[in-house]
Amino acid sequence: MKTRVKDLHLSANYLPGFAMPENFVFKAANGLSRKIIEEISSHKKEPEWMLQWRLQAWKTFLAKPLPAWGGDLADINFDDLCYYLKPEDRVRQSWNDLPKDIKTTFDRLGIPEAERQYLQGVSAQYDSEVIYHSLQKTLTKQGVIFLDTDTALKKYPDLFREYFGTVVPPADNKFSALNSACWSGGSFVFVPRGVKVELPLQAYFRINAQNMGQFERTLIVAEEGSSVHYVEGCFTKGTQITTKKNRLSIEAVKVGDAVLTHKGRYRYVYKTQKRLYTGNLYKIKVWGDATQVLNVTEEHPFLAVRRQNRNERNRVWNNEWLTPKNLKKGDYLMMPVDRTINSFRKRWVTIPIGRGRHGYKNFLVPVPSTKAFFRLAGYYLSEGSVSSGHYVNFSFHENERVYIEEVKSLIREVFRENKFREVPYKKNHGVSIVVNSTLLARMFSGFFGKNASERKIPNWMLFEEPTKQKELIETFFNGDGNYYNKQFAYGLKEIFRLCTISETLAYQLRNILLRLDIVASLNCQKNRGKGRRPIYNVCISGEQAARFGSIVGQSVKPKLNLKKRATMFYLDGKYAYLPIRRVTKRRVTNKPVYNFSVNGDETYVAGGLAVHNCSAPSFSTNSLHSAVVEIIIKPGARVRYTTVQNWYKNVYNLVTKRAYVYEDGEMSWIDANLGSRVTMKFPSVVLLGRGARGSVLSLAVAGAGQHQDSGGKAIHAAPHTSSTITAKSISHDGGRSSYRGLVKVLPDAKNSKSHVVCDALLLDEESRSDTYPMMDIKNDAVEIGHEATVSKIGEEQLFYLMSRGLAETAARSLIVNGFLEPIAAELPMEYAVELNRLIGLEMEGAIG
Repeated sequence: MKTRVKDLHLSANYLPGFAMPENFVFKAANGLSRKIIEEISSHKKEPEWMLQWRLQAWKTFLAKPLPAWGGDLADINFDDLCYYLKPEDRVRQSWNDLPKDIKTTFDRLGIPEAERQYLQGVSAQYDSEVIYHSLQKTLTKQGVIFLDTDTALKKYPDLFREYFGTVVPPADNKFSALNSACWSGGSFVFVPRGVKVELPLQAYFRINAQNMGQFERTLIVAEEGSSVHYVEGCFTKGTQITTKKNRLSIEAVKVGDAVLTHKGRYRYVYKTQKRLYTGNLYKIKVWGDATQVLNVTEEHPFLAVRRQNRNERNRVWNNEWLTPKNLKKGDYLMMPVDRTINSFRKRWVTIPIGRGRHGYKNFLVPVPSTKAFFRLAGYYLSEGSVSSGHYVNFSFHENERVYIEEVKSLIREVFRENKFREVPYKKNHGVSIVVNSTLLARMFSGFFGKNASERKIPNWMLFEEPTKQKELIETFFNGDGNYYNKQFAYGLKEIFRLCTISETLAYQLRNILLRLDIVASLNCQKNRGKGRRPIYNVCISGEQAARFGSIVGQSVKPKLNLKKRATMFYLDGKYAYLPIRRVTKRRVTNKPVYNFSVNGDETYVAGGLAVHNCSAPSFSTNSLHSAVVEIIIKPGARVRYTTVQNWYKNVYNLVTKRAYVYEDGEMSWIDANLGSRVTMKFPSVVLLGRGARGSVLSLAVAGAGQHQDSGGKAIHAAPHTSSTITAKSISHDGGRSSYRGLVKVLPDAKNSKSHVVCDALLLDEESRSDTYPMMDIKNDAVEIGHEATVSKIGEEQLFYLMSRGLAETAARSLIVNGFLEPIAAELPMEYAVELNRLIGLEMEGAIG
């Protein structure tokens, strides 16, 4: 069965930009010099020949210029990079022996699960060193060697020296010379004659430190007749998530929901996840929201500010992503301010109402999106109700004559309606304004809820202009607000309250106040009496009270918090800062926890607070990944090498990959390039024996600020050899992709066949795709084919799919998936767990 990209599994808690603190047993100084190379070699206790190899390669590196073609490499500062960092003192054979921070990082990549379920061997490299390695006993008994390259040099010095550097010598290019000078880590694989490794060997490489260069060296030798596949490669139930339509419990969030992110904008969920968690569960409470308690796993990052001084407000607000174990009482968690505005251009909008007199029917009622309507809505939310399905009521005390007259005036202005009457209730000194209109009754109950416990503000009003929303706040306060003041030793305490028994409405009112640059706290007050609902109070006090007083027309002198306590809030236009009240933890076993992935930002708002879902770290400075892969395939052997690249967009990914293929051997490169700032990678097959076969299957996805310069090379040096190069690229958001390929047929390579296909898909006008094919044919008795296409998602394609019931987003997604099918069909679903993750991150925004 063919595997589609969308069917590939994801690793739990795996997000771009995540970094753990730097911990290491040895770290070389920045820059590359003879002294540093000698220091690296000495620390590794290498033989003299390897030190001399490194020094000669270093001289070659200095002599060679940067490539004048391909990606722009001008911003690489070689002197600022660290060329060797050792996070651990030895290679661990047991997963449980790893330090907690490293284990947490690779646990998010799914290594332990992948090892148990699918893989015969796993190697994991963290910065410069392989820190974890395992190999199933059956492979060991068959004579298979799968070690980190440093260990292989020590345990099998003669075998290692026989093949090392024979396929990619240091002088091949500037970056192969750099790798040869400072290589560290990587994998050494030796498969004896006739042994077939049925399940893959898999390696993970991660740059964790800032300004880091990673230079792993992979060497694979497949003896005659052998074969091998090498793959390179939350919150608890009930937590409230802010979506564009309403607040949802995290377990109810579905793919396609638009959720608020830490940037104060809405992005779509492309994957949800539930798992059983064993470990520390942190309980976090903040000042400002007494109704919400967050229960979160220990690795889930919050956007936070460390409190610099317990007795003072921070003067500089430096936010960072911090996990719960790094948070303490008084630190600030950040609540994004939703500034989204979808103001209606027309004065009237049409809204479906519901069931009609003669059965189910949608009435379309024009509703003015005016300040007058917002004022009337505020009165209805605080003092309104619908009775018998036909009457809209506004109830006041008889002394509130000003509000009574205003409601009458607003009804006339908004709906041009005069069919209302004033009904007095002498027993409780009340007055009701009753509007006899079935249409308006259904509209108000549909918009705002039928009774007080169902109160809510309709979605479209939440994204209107703040100047209109200000009117709603004022009239709601007139109906269900109060002012409280009391003299204390430190000064006068003044509090405004907005009161409701609807939890949904309470949160909506607080969010509107944030749009008005007012930070309000939320508490829940028990309502005395059997069966009575609790009262939710939206409270504005301290320095915020003066701003609110100006809205409701009450003069308030702001009093600073003289005690400088942690309960002081702060607002900078983008975020409200809420101090942590308490952080506690407890141990749980097999506790269901939930998480989800959001395109573009990979963050969401849980309990009102900005959190990351839990890839390579994001730093403002650049890192360099310069690897070398050498593969020797002896007669009749087969090797497949799959790479799913996962570098963050500050990484330069410059890799040399080459395979020597002898008689009747077969080499398959499957190469997916989706991350990094610049990629230059051209997997090569050198066909040295009669009947040798080679293939390169390449995928490149280039987004904003990225240049993916990739492709493949095939050199035919023997007769009856064959090669295929298939390259697929997608460019979006102004990204650039380039196919760069070479097919070379030497004079003795008669009857050789080669076919090259490179297809590019552009998703917008700003993106770019280039093709740089080269054919060097020295023999006439050959079959060579080359075809290239550049296409866009056309209006005709979209129209065809949409005419058959697909939404535009689904239609675009289907076209992209179809374009990627040749790559996806070749990838084993259960091994390359990263690919779907990366496709989701890169493509969701581009396809809607």
